[in-house]
Amino acid sequence: MTERRRDFAILSGASAVSQLGSMSVAAAGPLLALAITGSPIAAGCVTAASVLPGLVLHVPAGFMVDRVSRRKVMWASQLVRMATATLAFACLAFSCNSVVVLVVAALIDGACSVFYEVAEIAAVPDIVSKKSLNLAIGSNEAKLNASMLFGRPLGGALLAVAPMMPWLVTALTSLFSVFALLAIRRPKHRSASGKGRTGGPNAKAGGEVWTGLDRTRRKPGGKGGDLALRDVLERLMRDAFSRAVLTVCVLANFFFQVIVLLQILLAEQRGLPSYLVGLLLACSGLGGFLGAVGSPFFLRKPPSMSVVFCVLAWIPLAWIIGTGDNPVVGLAMWGLCSVIGAYINVALRAHQANTFPSELLGSVTGITRFLSVGAVALGALSGGWIIHLLGTEGTGILVGVAFTAIAGILMVVLHFAFVRDRLLDAFARMREMGPAVPGPPAAPDHGVELVAEPVGGACGGMAGARGERLTG
Repeated sequence: MTERRRDFAILSGASAVSQLGSMSVAAAGPLLALAITGSPIAAGCVTAASVLPGLVLHVPAGFMVDRVSRRKVMWASQLVRMATATLAFACLAFSCNSVVVLVVAALIDGACSVFYEVAEIAAVPDIVSKKSLNLAIGSNEAKLNASMLFGRPLGGALLAVAPMMPWLVTALTSLFSVFALLAIRRPKHRSASGKGRTGGPNAKAGGEVWTGLDRTRRKPGGKGGDLALRDVLERLMRDAFSRAVLTVCVLANFFFQVIVLLQILLAEQRGLPSYLVGLLLACSGLGGFLGAVGSPFFLRKPPSMSVVFCVLAWIPLAWIIGTGDNPVVGLAMWGLCSVIGAYINVALRAHQANTFPSELLGSVTGITRFLSVGAVALGALSGGWIIHLLGTEGTGILVGVAFTAIAGILMVVLHFAFVRDRLLDAFARMREMGPAVPGPPAAPDHGVELVAEPVGGACGGMAGARGERLTG
């Protein structure tokens, strides 16, 4: 247990330092492009380059993470990021103030962030004990929000010191992460027939044994990581809790971007100073941090019920935002929405870590992140058009109606999953209580399949196809 905590502390610390550097250059890049050219188009190109990898690489990253040692993926990501930041620093230091350099550096840094993030999320359940899993996932979510909260101001401060300083700091943070990953112990070889997380539900007969950041070689005939992407997606969509919460996250992320644009427009109309708007926008990072820190304490209750209560709590906040015309109040309410959103993120990751075998977590994480990040980009792209067509009042009403509908969709999906689970469970019990029929035992395989197949309802209980217990 002590070794596990040590390994997670090292991994978490390395990731926090790395994400801080990455967020600093993500904020500094557009500002420097604007200072060099005076063109908002150039600043927008740098911003788009940092966001684009998150839209197109999450699914391929998850596919790779399930087939390559996660330690190697994280190492490679940090080494490439360090090399890119060093080259960008050198170009800027020698007065090569080209926007092309900033665009390429942002593109590569964003790609490295995607691969590192997916590998880290997929590796955490294998590093910590099951008892500490919720706390570890909450800690990771809090770390991400803290890097957003402090990384952007850090990028601006470093840029004020010297134009190349953010990239120098990023290279140093990546170097720190590389050495930190070396300090994480390498696992001993274990037989696939062993027990525990490394040899229990995540180890298949004749398959791989996942241990921490590494894994043993697969024997011929092993399954799991060799599942096609479509099969992983189908398995993810069969899980009622993941399906319901992903629907909520996609819709909420879309309308959160509309809320941000709406509040920024209201702030401009009221003539609020830019520093005050910046502080209010930081409410989201602060709220996300507080929600992630407190989430492990609330995950002791059935996650489906707590998520329903969280989404219901969004409704009055959304209506306050939508019907009010005070951006200070609106952005403060948006910060409270972020508290709830962080908890939902942790609940979904904890459920998936307990539900899906380790060799599929990379693909599951990649698909989940692709959907959520894609909704953010689509909302940012569409928000301006929605406000233009409906006006500020119409957009506010749309936001309130949308979050009310999101709560209704969640309850309907979970209700039908609960009913289906009860019916399948009752049918399985009737099969078990039926009279025994003498003769060769040709039917037990069908009976076992009926018991193993039902998907858990609102409380998130489920038995997988190989008999592993899947919990929410």
